[in-house]
Amino acid sequence: MPSARKYVPDLKEFMALCASNYLKLNKLIGSAGESLCHESDAVFMSVEKQPDVKITLEQISRYTVTYRLSQYCDSSAPYASAVNREFLVRVYHDAQMAEVLSGLNEGMLPPVYIYPNTEMKQPDEKLQLNRFLGEWLNFCLQFGQSHTANTTHLAFLH
Repeated sequence: MPSARKYVPDLKEFMALCASNYLKLNKLIGSAGESLCHESDAVFMSVEKQPDVKITLEQISRYTVTYRLSQYCDSSAPYASAVNREFLVRVYHDAQMAEVLSGLNEGMLPPVYIYPNTEMKQPDEKLQLNRFLGEWLNFCLQFGQSHTANTTHLAFLH
């Protein structure tokens, strides 16, 4: 009986993905990022016919910044629990990378999950969440239009 192969993360792919997310996040925050100077400062993005987005500065240090990216809608909406999500993203300015620390309203992510596990997590869960963050940032950049320095509004074009 052949033994199961151990999952080995592809560091080149992961680092390229984090570098791409860094550029996308910086572009999305844009000039509004200058107003994010103190912990708990936030940028709000109103999205027409979509859940709103809030980017909160959680922690700032010399070379890193940690943001909480939240997507939320009115809790009375029947689909609220399906679309409300939160990511904790650490931005490394020296390495020009942005990495998901926790996502989809869960705790901190380990680099690799042991498989099989009781939570049914995939071994590459962290990589998948970073991919999802990249797609989500693409969506905001592609369909949104930012305005003003302190509050950014995304207007979807039909």
